[in-house]
Amino acid sequence: MITRRYYTMSAKLSLKTLFCHLPVLLLLFFSACKNDELELVKENENISSGADFIKNNYQLSLFSAAIEKAGLYEQLNAAGPFTFLAPSDAAFNAYGIFRASDFDKMNPDSLKMLVQGHVLRQRVLLQDIPVNGIDVRYATLAGTQVYASLASNFGGDVSRPINTLYYNGALVTRKDVQLTNGTLQLLNKVMKYSRGTVQDWLNSRAEYSIFVSGLKKFGLWDKLATKGPYTVFAPTNAAFTTAGITAEIIEALKPEAYNGNRLFGGYILDERHFFISDIDILYYFGNPTIYLKELENDIWCTQLTVNRENDKTLNYGLRLKKSRTGSSFTTSIARNKDMATMDYLTDNGLVHSSPGVIARLTDARK
Repeated sequence: MITRRYYTMSAKLSLKTLFCHLPVLLLLFFSACKNDELELVKENENISSGADFIKNNYQLSLFSAAIEKAGLYEQLNAAGPFTFLAPSDAAFNAYGIFRASDFDKMNPDSLKMLVQGHVLRQRVLLQDIPVNGIDVRYATLAGTQVYASLASNFGGDVSRPINTLYYNGALVTRKDVQLTNGTLQLLNKVMKYSRGTVQDWLNSRAEYSIFVSGLKKFGLWDKLATKGPYTVFAPTNAAFTTAGITAEIIEALKPEAYNGNRLFGGYILDERHFFISDIDILYYFGNPTIYLKELENDIWCTQLTVNRENDKTLNYGLRLKKSRTGSSFTTSIARNKDMATMDYLTDNGLVHSSPGVIARLTDARK
């Protein structure tokens, strides 16, 4: 009888304990069922080192292929610590890479530098980046630097996400994935870097030859080889041709008859180092998403506007204003929604490709 009573009380205590812990058990159950944005093949993401983790995630198959082809798999599986700034497959697709074999078209040294340029020499978590910092520099395995910008948006525009983080203008869409040898940040763009100056970058790409000719014609070319920094919005040959400005017309122009700063200088922001995302970041601090640059010896201005289409996509518009105040613009506007053609980093600045022009010959004729 005593034994049975003891058994009954123990059963009641166990049942009571179960009900007391039921909320915690349910919380653990539903947490285990959560489906993160970055899909994991392994049950626990923390047990993987960098190269292994990347290899086992379908969103990162192209970055994994690049690591393999560059011969960096063992190095990136070593102790570290590293920060992997990993472009998604969609980011590589926008860059023109759709399958692993596409990397075979790249120079091996360039491919190795591309991969190493996406790996930091230290573990950098979101909490390590200065709050509302812009262009905070970190060293990569390639010997280059990347620029991190963080907008915290505390009490700001509720339509914008808190803790918006960019590296070289590439948005981090998944932050602080913990690894045994560091951490991983998922990027929506491939970061682009070219050794040399803005001038070198333009001179090596035939699709900007009309722009280069115009800069040379009006004495704006040589400065792009100097320290800078410069931010350049470079119209393509197709953009100039559509606006009626051809290589032959540039050749025949007489510099004394045209205002070169209006015709070509408006595309150059002197002493500025702007990723497109920087204008968006400044918005979080209460600044407008508009930047004005007065042309030299002129009342006309270049106006740069950055717009956010959604949480992950930015675009820019470039125009010429006929005065700093008011809304008197030229009829031409250059808009770019293709994020893959923005944010080309060089040693003395940045280049953003422009599919349109901001001035026609009639706007610059003296």
